[in-house]
Amino acid sequence: MKTFLSWSGNKSHSVALAFSDWIPCVIQAVEPWISSKDIDRGSIWLNEIFEQLKDTNFGVVFVTKENQDKPWLLFESGALSKGLSENRICTVLIDLDVRDIDAGSPLRHLNHTVLEKDSVLALVKTINENIKESTIQGKHLETSFNALWPTLNSELQEILLNEPVSEEPRRDDADVLNDILDNVLNINKKISRPSLMRHGHHIPPIHAKVLVKNLVKMALDYGDIVEAVGGVIPDGWLKKELGSYGMYDEDDES
Repeated sequence: MKTFLSWSGNKSHSVALAFSDWIPCVIQAVEPWISSKDIDRGSIWLNEIFEQLKDTNFGVVFVTKENQDKPWLLFESGALSKGLSENRICTVLIDLDVRDIDAGSPLRHLNHTVLEKDSVLALVKTINENIKESTIQGKHLETSFNALWPTLNSELQEILLNEPVSEEPRRDDADVLNDILDNVLNINKKISRPSLMRHGHHIPPIHAKVLVKNLVKMALDYGDIVEAVGGVIPDGWLKKELGSYGMYDEDDES
């Protein structure tokens, strides 16, 4: 049975390769296909992938935190979904849980596997159940799986251990500040529109407190904070609030 392995990114690719070598040892009737090594030299890779998607019987999508919204992974998942029922498409969640997948993602509604023995066994059983011929009896399948699981698990642990931890892109203070301002103002628009009418263009004190607290956490100085929120927080209130953080003293102006 032809099984299409979909991946995107180095970690996803490494795990997909490990599965592509290991699955046929457990279920000999399975023929994994992975684009990185199974496209003939000189062939037009995109056409080849379309052909494989058209003829495949089962799909496994290898998902990471970084690739879950990548266009190519979603494209392959969508192409598989058009030709196969959902119980014949599964994900392997490499470094995330189901709750980490965006609620609106098409991946959210597939059958999920995590990199744990019982979960991978369930995936293997699902693949076996979808083989029209040469299906392995349950007892024999589990015996084969138990014998070969340590090999796969060892390789998976090595992949996860050696994979460099990706850092979140650093953002400058201006970006963070804009986000804070946008969030506070959006909350204000949704739940405090009458307050806007009463207080002119100033945001309510409860939201101003949240905003000032976050700006202080960013280690901005007094002048930067005043410049950032001038016009949305009354000057007198702001001075008093910053005074509670030891950033302003009325005696300094005398």
